[in-house]
Amino acid sequence: MELEQSRALFAKNGVSMAAISYDSGEILAAFAQKYAIGYPLLSDKGSDVIRRFGIFNANMTPELRSYGVPHPVEYLISPGGVVVEKYFVENYQHRVAGSAVALDRFGEVAADASAVTLESGALQVQIGFPSRRAFAGQELSFFARFTLQPGWHVYAASSIEFETEAVERQEVAWPEPETMEVPALNESQKVYTGAFEVHGKLLLRFPLPEGELVLRGRLSLQQCSESICEPPQTIAFELPLVLEPFVISDRDREMKKKVTG
Repeated sequence: MELEQSRALFAKNGVSMAAISYDSGEILAAFAQKYAIGYPLLSDKGSDVIRRFGIFNANMTPELRSYGVPHPVEYLISPGGVVVEKYFVENYQHRVAGSAVALDRFGEVAADASAVTLESGALQVQIGFPSRRAFAGQELSFFARFTLQPGWHVYAASSIEFETEAVERQEVAWPEPETMEVPALNESQKVYTGAFEVHGKLLLRFPLPEGELVLRGRLSLQQCSESICEPPQTIAFELPLVLEPFVISDRDREMKKKVTG
């Protein structure tokens, strides 16, 4: 399961998982047993801690069963109690994948990570997700690990894009490029050389049917040496994911009813 994979990736780096809710201990114990939750669920009855973190959902009025619920946020907290990082997605139906945090923070990927290796000329690039498993509505991270033969470069105008049928939004963070002088053109260009890594994020739409989902993408670039410039090219690729069943609680049903009217 995606949660268990994320938990294992965190454990490799000395990080433990826990969740906090305004629900009672009895409700959380029943929920953990029903869905085989393998990490602590902490009861914050009265939403005291939730209020202190500033994530109390004031849109839920006192007469609603969901009164006291927090906005969904993931925190990375140091042993000294300092918030190191916050992962927030605006829509309550969306969540940041634990595997995304493990990749972005620790560079970790699961043993069965979904990845594909592309080769073209002097270039080899591995593109993938840190975990093969996900849920609809999750924000996933992906990586692209480039290796160029000595003497070759690609221009900084390179891009990675996923088709948007199952993707609500996406972004890619490229490293700082080098500046290369090109005497033949009497100008300088921004380029990448050697080995470098790119990280990106995409938000899966909600809802999506459970089961296998194949995300199709395109890598666009131009590779050159000191004497040869190959034509610009676009390389298509596919990455499979397994979408696990989405668990929706009575509280979430009430929130959805309130949002949709």
